[in-house]
Amino acid sequence: MFGMETEYVPSFVEDETQLCGLLKPEHLWMRQPGHEYNVRTPELVILIGAVDNNKSRQLCHRVFYQSEELIYIDSGNGEFTGQVVCGVRRGGRTYYPPIGIVYPDVLEETDKFPTELSCAEASVSAPQSMAANITAATIVVDMIYNILATGSSTVRRVTFSTQTVNVRPELQQKKERRKAA
Repeated sequence: MFGMETEYVPSFVEDETQLCGLLKPEHLWMRQPGHEYNVRTPELVILIGAVDNNKSRQLCHRVFYQSEELIYIDSGNGEFTGQVVCGVRRGGRTYYPPIGIVYPDVLEETDKFPTELSCAEASVSAPQSMAANITAATIVVDMIYNILATGSSTVRRVTFSTQTVNVRPELQQKKERRKAA
């Protein structure tokens, strides 16, 4: 899309060092509009947290704060409701808080990585409707599209309910943004 490369990892990432390595931006030589020379610039890295457990969110949260530059979009949903949060770090500063600040309960030690589950534990899961999964995915795609097509996304947080057919962007409060930095 947009002439950009994308990557995904088809296995569980449960190690901080591995995740940090995957998110390290390469530097690209790009032609600056109006200039006759190329500029060395870091590539844009977006971490999409499409995980079904808080232990993985905690890993992403820690790595977010270790990153100089990172957009971290996390989506989560239950059977009929869910949320998507877009955290942004630029120059080592947090401009918009990640999921763990917006919903601190995800940072509580309550579950395990998928590979740590027994067969019995893995077979018991919280029900999710197809509509809730599709809604969460659509919001993530919308955020990414806006970032890539327009250079920004004005929405940092969305909650939704597929039972009431309601998708609600939440406005970022200045006070909350300062607190997260």
